[in-house]
Amino acid sequence: MSSELLLVEQRSGEEGADSAHWILEGGRILSGVDDNRRMAELRDGLLRHPRVRIIEADADGEEVERTLGVLHEPEYLGALAGVSEDPVVLEEMTPPGLPPDIPVTAGLVAAAREGVRTAIAAARRLADGDRFTYALCRPPGHHAGPAWCAGYCYLNTAAAAVQTLRAAGAGPVAVLDLDFHYPNGTAAVIEPMEDVSLFSIQAHPVTNVAGGEISPATEREVAHEYHVVPDRGMYLETVFDLLREAREDFDVKVLVLSLGYDIVAGDPHGSWEFGPEIFADLGRLLAASELPVCVVQEGGYALELLADCAEAFASGLLDDSPHLAFQVPARDYQRQIGNGRIV
Repeated sequence: MSSELLLVEQRSGEEGADSAHWILEGGRILSGVDDNRRMAELRDGLLRHPRVRIIEADADGEEVERTLGVLHEPEYLGALAGVSEDPVVLEEMTPPGLPPDIPVTAGLVAAAREGVRTAIAAARRLADGDRFTYALCRPPGHHAGPAWCAGYCYLNTAAAAVQTLRAAGAGPVAVLDLDFHYPNGTAAVIEPMEDVSLFSIQAHPVTNVAGGEISPATEREVAHEYHVVPDRGMYLETVFDLLREAREDFDVKVLVLSLGYDIVAGDPHGSWEFGPEIFADLGRLLAASELPVCVVQEGGYALELLADCAEAFASGLLDDSPHLAFQVPARDYQRQIGNGRIV
């Protein structure tokens, strides 16, 4: 039977009230580019595939509160709850060793909470037996730590999916973060979760970690940095190796994919040169892994490419013959992917 992708859509907020105002990047304050236009483009691209089915996020408020209480410190949640519609910088609530880089508003906090609700709903459907779910949510979450916000992120949506799967007994769980940027928030939030591992690929230098170097806190984290712009074969080989390591070394049973589309050429917050078709390749690799996958939306800000990126991802993930369609010149994957499985 052909798989389907269950698209869990975030509840819409007040128009214009939940758009990012600005972000500090490279010592410069830039206009924010995280807003609901991203979600509209991604939704349109995903729904081009006939086996993508859409539902609304249905997690109740009590589950949202309970999950946030596991992930974030009470003082931080209280500070977020106390902001108004006027942008404010929470200077004391920034990643260790880094300056504040985003303002907070009540609208952004409300959107982040709805993002958490969406991630919980997508993870719960995965725990109930769906093979592929996609939490279409914003703002992104993987830079939000236990008591800090950064990089457009206020609450950690990927960690919310992880905690939902853990509570359902679906683990061991792995997070695979394929955003352009290092998931410093996710790494910190899941550090005490001994049944959760983290795999990530990012550009070097790592600008969202003090000193620019990653120091994994546990042996359950594997971070891969590219000091040069990777080509297609190089990048996909790394993803392949990380998926094998997750299965063989960590006995992972379910995957949370922090998916960023900011690895494409022209993204205002990226510098790599991939076209949208890279996401079809990634989808095929994920399908070949045979792991249930809960996708949580992270970055991706090149509006004119987002629909094509999302369409490519769905097409690759739902390809009925991923082992036949996937070819990488840099490595003979046909020796290692048989019958649509990573072996």
